[in-house]
Amino acid sequence: MFRVDMGTSLADDFEIYLHEIGLSEYEARAYLGVLQSGTTTAKEISDAADIPQSRVYDVLESLESKGFVTIQPGRPKKFGPIEPELAITQFVQHKRSNMEAEIKRSRNIGDKFLDALDGQQFQYRQNDEIDVFWSYKGKNYILKQFGQYCRSATDEVLMITKGNSFERVVSTHKETLRDRHDHGVDIRIIVPKDEVRDIVLDTANKWATVQNGDAIEGRIYLFDSKRVLVTWLSDQEDRFVAMATQSSQLQNTIRQLFELAWSDT
Repeated sequence: MFRVDMGTSLADDFEIYLHEIGLSEYEARAYLGVLQSGTTTAKEISDAADIPQSRVYDVLESLESKGFVTIQPGRPKKFGPIEPELAITQFVQHKRSNMEAEIKRSRNIGDKFLDALDGQQFQYRQNDEIDVFWSYKGKNYILKQFGQYCRSATDEVLMITKGNSFERVVSTHKETLRDRHDHGVDIRIIVPKDEVRDIVLDTANKWATVQNGDAIEGRIYLFDSKRVLVTWLSDQEDRFVAMATQSSQLQNTIRQLFELAWSDT
């Protein structure tokens, strides 16, 4: 029987794979829980995978529609795992069907828009100084963007983050951060140290100044005077999302908040 300790880094790796193919945070944890437990109830999955009971039925039914679990009627209902290879095949088919329907819908609406636009005249003015915003979804993609912003930093990298996110950053980008430190970039980090393993703190202390701080739900990263990256767990999508901006006003505001937090630690 498939067995995964849901508290291990291996389970985190499995979650990342499932996020990348398109499952939400809760869906990934629920599927791993069903694989671990075999046929089981929603309550047991809620407890094992740390999913709110108010959400677990929706999550499991979504997994069933995507081809990852089967549902056995009864009181209570029971949910069984689909073998991973078959589940992935079914999910790809599910996505292909949805994508084809969405493409057709977009084409139809686009044609209606063009018909309505025909003969109309519009004016617009593009402002070269307009703030630029980007959004990202999924831990892996956010980490990738973090690395790109780090590599371009020339003055400073500031972070307010949580223990698990801090450990991912150190594990993935320690070489980049060490290189930036060697090139004179000031790296300062506020993180709840009791959430971080000593070996990770020891690694980070070689190229950053790390101070203890209270846990926050979001994660905030500043790169020079150029960019702000803010990430958080989306209630609607059950996975991490991020917003990056080149807004100088927002960057200055968050810098002031960081300095206040830094002086209080």
